[in-house]
This record gives sequence, C-alpha cells and structure tokens, in this order.
Amino acid sequence: MENPIARQKSKLMRAAKLISILGKYGFEDLKSKITSKEDTTASSTGTTADQTPLFYERIRKAIEELGPTYVKFGQTLSTREDLLPPQLILELKKLQDNVSPEKIDIRSWLENELQLDDLSTVFQHIDEQPFASASIAQVYKATLSNGTFVILKVKRTGIREIVTADLLLLKDIINLLIDYYPLVREINLPDIFEAFEKNIMEELSFQHELKNIQQFARNFSDEPRIKCMQAYPELSTDNLLCISWIQGFRITDSSSIQSQQLDPEYIIDTGLDLYLTQVLEHGLFHADPHPGNMLVTPSGHIAFIDLGAMARLLPRDKEQLENFILYFINKDVDNLIRTIKRMSIRIHIKNEKVLERDIQAMFDMIATQSLKELDVKAVFSRFSKILNQNDILMPDHIYLLVRGIVLLEGIGRSLLPDLNIIDKVKPYITKIMAKRLSPPYIIENILQSLQQLQGTLSAAPKSLIDLLHKVEQGELKFRIDSQELAGLQQQQRKDSSINRNLYIAGVLFLGGCLLSGVQQTTFLGIPWISWILFGFSLIFFVLAGIRKIHIG
Repeated sequence: MENPIARQKSKLMRAAKLISILGKYGFEDLKSKITSKEDTTASSTGTTADQTPLFYERIRKAIEELGPTYVKFGQTLSTREDLLPPQLILELKKLQDNVSPEKIDIRSWLENELQLDDLSTVFQHIDEQPFASASIAQVYKATLSNGTFVILKVKRTGIREIVTADLLLLKDIINLLIDYYPLVREINLPDIFEAFEKNIMEELSFQHELKNIQQFARNFSDEPRIKCMQAYPELSTDNLLCISWIQGFRITDSSSIQSQQLDPEYIIDTGLDLYLTQVLEHGLFHADPHPGNMLVTPSGHIAFIDLGAMARLLPRDKEQLENFILYFINKDVDNLIRTIKRMSIRIHIKNEKVLERDIQAMFDMIATQSLKELDVKAVFSRFSKILNQNDILMPDHIYLLVRGIVLLEGIGRSLLPDLNIIDKVKPYITKIMAKRLSPPYIIENILQSLQQLQGTLSAAPKSLIDLLHKVEQGELKFRIDSQELAGLQQQQRKDSSINRNLYIAGVLFLGGCLLSGVQQTTFLGIPWISWILFGFSLIFFVLAGIRKIHIG
C-alpha cells in the first residue's frame, strides 16, 4: 500500500518545481489572460497584440519543462479546438513526447526484472541503446533465442511516482482555477482531467497494455488485411512489455507507398474500415490513431501500434453510437437531439428551440459546401461548441471517436486531397440499417422488450403496495426540481435567517429592559446583566444587518 505521507512529500517537491518553472517563464500576466474573455475572443479572430503568440509559446515551453504528465495533458487539450484559442492550440500541438533516453544497463535491468541468471537462454541479442524514447518508456530492439525480432518497452525509473504526484497537483490547480476564474469553469476542465487521469494511469500499466494487445489480436483473428502485434506474457511485467517487431512505415509516407507499388486509396479505405470495425463491431478501439501509430507493411497490411490507450464501449453504448452516426449523417435533427440526451452524462439545455436551430444551421452549412471543401474538423468543432453552450457533457468515448475520425481524415487527405470521408462512412450506414432490418436483430429486440416488460409488470404490484404503504404512513414525499422554486427557497432561507437574528436580538433587548429594575451591581444606573443582554442584542442586530446587505 502506498504511503500517503510519501505521496504528499512527492507532491510538494513537484509543486516547488512547478513554481520555479512558472517563475522562469514569467507568468505575471496569467491572471489577465485567464479572466479576460475579450482577449480569448480576440485571439480567435487573429486581432490580438503581437505579444499573445509569445505568451502561448511560453506556456508550451513551460509545459515541456514540467515533464511527462503536463506534456500529455497539453496534448489532450490540443485536440479541443472548440474550447481554446487557435494560437494556443497551435502551440500545444507542437508538444513532443520525445525526451532524452535514461541511461540503463539494459542487460542487468532485464536480469533483475525477469529474475533470470542468464539472458542468453531467452535472448540471442539485445541492443544496448534504445531506438525510441518517450516520457513514460523507452524502447529497445532485441532478438529471441529462436531468431524472432521483438521490441522491449521499458518503463522509466520512478515514473509512476512522478505522474501520481503531478496528477494530485494538477487536480489542486484545476480546483483553484475553477474557484476564481469563470472561464475555466465554462470549458469543463475537471471532466477533461478526469478522463485524462484514467487514460494515463492505464498507460502506466504495461499489464493493461498487454491485455489490450491480446484482445485486439483476437478481435481481428479472421481479418487478412491487418497485421497485429504478438505479445509475450512470459517476458512481460508491469515495468516491461515484450512484443513482436512489425516492419513497416508510416501510413502517411507517400514515397514508401509508391515505392512498394501500393494503392493509396486502398490503404486509406482499409485503414478507415479497420478503425470503424473496432468502434462499431468490437467495441474496443484505438484511442489515438495518429500517423505514428498506424503502419503499413511492405505487403500492404495495416498495423495499429501503441495500444496502451484504448477506448471501450458497452453493448448499449455501441447501439447509441450507431444511432448518433445514423442521425448525424442523415441530418435528422430531432432524433439526433433525442440520442444526445440518452448518451449524455450531464445535460442542461437552456433553450431546446435554440439548440435545434443551431444544429440545423450547422447541417445547412455542410450542405452549402462541396464535398471537396468540407472541413470535417471545423464541423466537429462547431458541433462541440453547440454542446458546450448547452452544458452537454458526452461520454469520453465520443470525444475519442471524433478525434480519431478527424485524425484519419487528415491522414486520408495527405494521400488523397479529394478524399470525401462521408462517402467512406456511408457503407457503414447501409450495414447498420441492414443489420437492424434483419430478422434475428428484430426478434432479439422484441424478446428484450418483452423481457423488460415482463420485469416491469412483475415488479409493479410490489411497487404499488410500497407506494400505498407510504401514503398510509404519511411517508410519501414529492420532489420538484425547478430553478425558480430553488431560488425562492434559498431566498426564504435567507429571510428566515434574518428574521431569526432579529427575533433573538429583540428578545435579548426586551430581557435587558425587564431586568433593568433588578437590584444588582449597576453601571450608569443599569444592572450589568442588562448591559450584557443589550450587548448580545446588538451583536444579533448587526448580524441581521450584514445578512441583509449580503443578500442585497
């Protein structure tokens, strides 16, 4: 069990480093930047002063120096064009997860981690230097004793303690910003941080990634177009991951695609199809399908790597997601809003008519653009802004899916400038509709509905008896949620508090007057007990006055 004192000590040490780095980059103007909505708006229109880009550049440099947790959180925020100024987004996108490699005697480290006396019984060769280095791990090439090429992903020393301390500190910082700056509250930063915290803790567990790799391979066991990584559980721990080496190049490497005489359109179609298969059929999909995580083999197979961060969907989530895609592609505003309500974690629509008009205006904007000119990122950004304006928080997998589609659309356009991703998605719409019109699906839904109805009917008598019993006992209570009623109740409580103070003050004053004739030690002809009661009476009068001023 982790020592809570050690955690707090580590947190304080990281806090000291944070303060030092922030001071180094000079953030005396941070408050004005956070609190000024006009400045944020101006930055989005490109009319800010010349110093604004320098301010955002300093933010990026400070984040890079703060270390892995802040870099990864900055990378998460870089995908939220709907929330942050464009110039800040540009700087956050420059954040790199490449850091100098940690000096490790890899052979001694492996002997200790795998508890082996002789590595030659397992490995034929191990590179002494890593070929890639990131914030959480660094990667080595190796050859097993049977000649199989593998890669060894080695976790950095003490990285879990650093990340844990940073997460505690980041949470405190976010809570502080929320208390003082309205703009921070508006962008749902706590919800973004909560999803980020879950993802980075999963990424820290190599056993978690090992299971993802195994499940991913099982899901695609019958798919000939994909090359899946093979995991070696016997050579893996929570600090070490041994997986097969996949020879390939980035999916955006057009020169390699051309030299291997591969069809770019086939590559894009296959990559998108495999991604949507993960989402809509498997319910387990890659959370970050950027070009570096999608490889193409010389034979034309697609390979997804770095499976530490994966998104999971429950069966009900998949069905709602299908509805979402269907209604979005078909521009069905009414059913889209109904689906959003069912999917949302939190929702507070200020005016449903305005929401309908905003979504319809977005669809009208899409209709006026040619498919070649359609900017998918801009569409999703506008849609996300509409959700934020109505305080609608969607599940994390929705944001990950949107990000994945935007990334894939960017990959596709780099190879095929005229790519129309909506046309590429439409076959899936047809497949969804065909599935829902199939007899097995209809029968399954009827049986589920009958089962739910049977459960409801069987529980109804007991629920009715419980309700009647509460009526008889006088325990039945009704709760009405209304902002206006809540406001009136709050005002009533405040008025009651004022009246209570005034009542107590009056009673004490009256008591002082009644006791003024009592034979006791006096001051200015009035007994001390009366002076005491007058004093307390004055205190309650003052409290009532302060309460009244505060309400006003």
